[in-house]
Amino acid sequence: MARGDDRSHPIILVCAANPDARERLVDELHTRYSADYEVMSSSTAAESADLLRRSSTAERQVALVLSDDLTEDADDVTVFDLARRLYPDVRRGLVVRWGSWVDPVVARAIFDAMTRTRIDYYVVLPRHTPDEYFHRTVTEFLLEWERAAGDHSPDAIVFGRDSSPRVHEIRRFLSRAGIRFRYAAPGSPLATSAADDVANDITDAPAVLLADGRLLLEPTNANLADAVGLTTALPAQTVDLAIIGAGPGGLAAAVYAASEGLDTLVLERESIGGQAGSSSLIRNYLGFSRGVSGAELSERAYQQAWVFGAQFAHTREAVSMRVEPDAFELTVAPGDTVRARSIVLASGVSYRRLAIPALDPWVGSAVFYGASAVEAKAQTGRIVHVVGGGNSAGQAALHLARYAASVSLIVRSPNLAASMSAYLIAELAAAGVAVITETRVVGGGGDGNRLEYLVLRHRVTGEEESVPSNALFITIGAAPHTGWLPDEVLRDRWGFVWTGSDVVLEGGRRAWSQARQPGALESSVPGLFAIGDVRRGSVKRVASAVGEGSVVISSVHAFLAERSAARG
Repeated sequence: MARGDDRSHPIILVCAANPDARERLVDELHTRYSADYEVMSSSTAAESADLLRRSSTAERQVALVLSDDLTEDADDVTVFDLARRLYPDVRRGLVVRWGSWVDPVVARAIFDAMTRTRIDYYVVLPRHTPDEYFHRTVTEFLLEWERAAGDHSPDAIVFGRDSSPRVHEIRRFLSRAGIRFRYAAPGSPLATSAADDVANDITDAPAVLLADGRLLLEPTNANLADAVGLTTALPAQTVDLAIIGAGPGGLAAAVYAASEGLDTLVLERESIGGQAGSSSLIRNYLGFSRGVSGAELSERAYQQAWVFGAQFAHTREAVSMRVEPDAFELTVAPGDTVRARSIVLASGVSYRRLAIPALDPWVGSAVFYGASAVEAKAQTGRIVHVVGGGNSAGQAALHLARYAASVSLIVRSPNLAASMSAYLIAELAAAGVAVITETRVVGGGGDGNRLEYLVLRHRVTGEEESVPSNALFITIGAAPHTGWLPDEVLRDRWGFVWTGSDVVLEGGRRAWSQARQPGALESSVPGLFAIGDVRRGSVKRVASAVGEGSVVISSVHAFLAERSAARG
């Protein structure tokens, strides 16, 4: 049966064999969501599968599937598997009764379904009306679907050729800034209908049409930031603390510094969130039981810091630093300056670029450095490879597997166990991601517009083979953003900043002439602190960066108090 009669609405599908459970689910959902969603229900997995196939044929959208049935058909496929196959962005919840998780059979079913990526989480059957705990889970599912599908009421439309690296950069920037957008390829129905009023102004060059009618032609990131309300200006006054980089560590430092009354400025040259901001799903970060996307985690942290009064200068890059007796002077591209009494360096790292000239023509359009989640949907039906054995590579491969025809993970080591979390290894296997071990990419080619193949070499035997490939995501190596720092800042031979007691151990009194010992996370320059990936010896985990960002502020306070006492 179906509840609701507007066939333009997205579908919420309920599958429950028990009539009482099915009625409770349908009534609760219909009461709350029928104005915007069509609630459908069935009593068996076979009926649900038929509904999904007919909805797909009719080009209907399915936003959410709730089912208590994990029955597999002859092809070992459940209703959840079929839903994901037909609708890559759908959210799926296994319905369980309250308290049933104490039953080992139910608990094992939940664990197995999560490990095999068959469900996104479990949902407790409503016990009363309204059941707000139930609706909290459902609305979170629907919000995640809305963000992933991205087809409703976009804030912007991006025009340009998919082969243009700048078009991809614009899409990534908007996604990381929390701006909902749709991409309109030249000649597509969306491009034709959306650009009626501005058609004469749009060429093959990238352009962005905002919801308020403004058209930005070949915009820079600074233009985009200004247009969507992100501040790019620098304060005229000297700030207590300048944080360079708005990844997880920098955002945590901003929250704690601003909440404790420090006049705080955050400089970010690219997008809020750093490398973590591009992660499709971080499942092992404390407090998010269903996981959280890097973009959402970063957006929440940004808003948290902002409401405490932290100032942000988006798309602004620090390019040099001068140490003065009472402050630091930062030069910020293209030629501005800002003064700060203390600095927290949280600029992170960049992935190492492959020295493979044959792949250069596709960098930015089919060869990507990093694991941007926004690129995943563009790989629908394509053959994709990911290079890297860390968690970022695993998360990227898992997200790409929603859309791509096939995904292969290329690693230099014999296995993933030493570099990747166990839960990710299990999920990759369940999602059908191939792991190509002891191998590296040495070449590739295509027709000029599209990548068509890669050349792989086994690092032990030296044997080479060409494999079909339409996209390559590279998440290996790490180069810190420290080349702009003055020589006084002690770094290792790779550019990572020494901090704390290691400053004296590595550089001796030449590097640290103060009577006191360096503070925790303090560099060889008093008042300049380093946290996260840019710091020598850091643990490459989001939680670690957040922890360092929060604890460094106590050292900042101690330094500022020391300077105030010296002046007084």
